[in-house]
Amino acid sequence: MNTLSFLDLLKTVTARWYWLVTAMIIGGLLGWGVSTLKKPIYEANAVFTVTIDYTQTGALTDVEEDQAMRGVGDIIFSDEVVSATLAALQQEGLELSRDEFFDDAVFDREEFRWAIRYRDANPEIALQVITAWQEQADRILKSSLEHARLAASYQRVLNGLEFCLQRSTQTSEALVDCSVENLDEVTTAISNASSLVETELAQSRGLFSALAVVLSDQGDLPVKPVRYQTNIQVLSGMVIGLLSAILILSIRFQMRKTSGNG
Repeated sequence: MNTLSFLDLLKTVTARWYWLVTAMIIGGLLGWGVSTLKKPIYEANAVFTVTIDYTQTGALTDVEEDQAMRGVGDIIFSDEVVSATLAALQQEGLELSRDEFFDDAVFDREEFRWAIRYRDANPEIALQVITAWQEQADRILKSSLEHARLAASYQRVLNGLEFCLQRSTQTSEALVDCSVENLDEVTTAISNASSLVETELAQSRGLFSALAVVLSDQGDLPVKPVRYQTNIQVLSGMVIGLLSAILILSIRFQMRKTSGNG
């Protein structure tokens, strides 16, 4: 009996398909109207491109490459960069809280690229924020990579000194600079080099010397809004219209059925 009633309802709905189409059109138009009332949002963006010198690292696994990329991303969206960005904006006269920044800031990875985006109803503010963000991120990334390269250089010196010390204790034909007579000097040099390596590594923020990060695309003033959410609003309106039409037809069908039984 229920199956029969459902089939009858389905026939009623399909027989009045023009109701459904009309309701969807009206719903879509209403959704479009709502979207036009919403304030437009503008997005400014910048892109950092990451490369790896495989002549230094050798072949890397996907996991190792992913770790390197995430290390760069962690710096771009780090508290240090965000704080520096907000401070720079404050000096320019733009007061922006951390919560406000995080609400409208987005960054995502595209293969070996990190894209940073900032959205605001004012395109000039969107550009101002992304400009400060890209500059501070670029500055800190460059500083980190410079320290990473210094750490690698000091590590090579340290390796040479350790090799020198090893030779001086294992062969009677040691080099003059690695002789037993200047063993204390070599030991002191090793200690100093080791301290320098540790210091530079701490300031490299987890990056390594084979990495290169370039600000490949700088932010421009956005001209067109990127988020009216028009498509979503129109689609939602069409779905609501369709469901409303089906509901109305169902009620009419039930009323006729009740009336007929009476």
